[in-house]
Amino acid sequence: MLKCFSFKSSTSSPTIQNPSQESTSSISREYHHAVHTTSFSEIRFNVEAQAHHLNPTRERVQQALDHFNPDNLTRLFSAFFDHTETASDLCLHLHRCLLRARALHAPLLDLFQSLDPSHPSQNDCVRALDLFQPFHTLPNPIPDSHTFSAIRADLSVLKTTLDHRAARSLRSLRLSRRLFRGSAICLVVVAVAVIAATVAATVHAVVAIAGSGAGFALPVCASEKRELARLRQLDAAAKCAYVLSNDLGTIDALVSRLRAAVEGDKVLVGLGLERGNERYLVEEVIKQLWKSHQGFLRQVEDLEEHIFLCFYNINKARLLVHQVICTDSTS
Repeated sequence: MLKCFSFKSSTSSPTIQNPSQESTSSISREYHHAVHTTSFSEIRFNVEAQAHHLNPTRERVQQALDHFNPDNLTRLFSAFFDHTETASDLCLHLHRCLLRARALHAPLLDLFQSLDPSHPSQNDCVRALDLFQPFHTLPNPIPDSHTFSAIRADLSVLKTTLDHRAARSLRSLRLSRRLFRGSAICLVVVAVAVIAATVAATVHAVVAIAGSGAGFALPVCASEKRELARLRQLDAAAKCAYVLSNDLGTIDALVSRLRAAVEGDKVLVGLGLERGNERYLVEEVIKQLWKSHQGFLRQVEDLEEHIFLCFYNINKARLLVHQVICTDSTS
């Protein structure tokens, strides 16, 4: 006989709570636990070894969605996997931009390592001017800010839709429970009335009522099981969409800061090229570039770290939602 699901909190089944009502701190803490317990070097090694491949792949995702068709949830989860794939592609593009930024600055960094930036010589100034021209001519490899604005908006809309659908599942579960309880009370009343009417037919009446009650309870419990599965799926996707949107927002801010730093270096280099015949000014440009390059390297490393962590989080999110879908679809 099918066991009815309890609405009480337990370790094996979710509480009947609206996922949108959970605190953002608990969402981030739960989702990022794996990231915080994994060394960045390990994450970076795994991502580079996989060449930023999505996990699960598009083919595995499609196979799971082909066997998954509760109402219109397939469209929502298909959108989730599409958005995470887009985010991964943007992160990959951004990482390539970082590689170009390193290459752009590499000649200047080599120059700084071969001189005393606080006291550059005349020869140092001549060498610097030769390097300033290509640096100033080449475009800024760091993309415009708000690189992830569109995909963040998509994830935000998707999370809202998932939350609304989860609220519907929540209402359906509560209604199902009330109907089940009301049906049980009606059965008891009918049984008492039949017993009071005729003692002779008691055994047959009770058997008939019990059989009728069992036939009604089974579909109700099956419905509850399906709604609980949907709630788990919706909750997992909503949490992941929320956290990934925050990750991309952080990266967007770092991109904006780094692009501004490169633009600032270009302004300095342009000033040096315009006044190349004034040694004192060129010396000052070299000194300021040396100082700014220390910050540039830190910003590049910080942004690169967040990109690799975002790659890790994207795959973690996809695996989590894929696993919940496959588990509940086969249970």
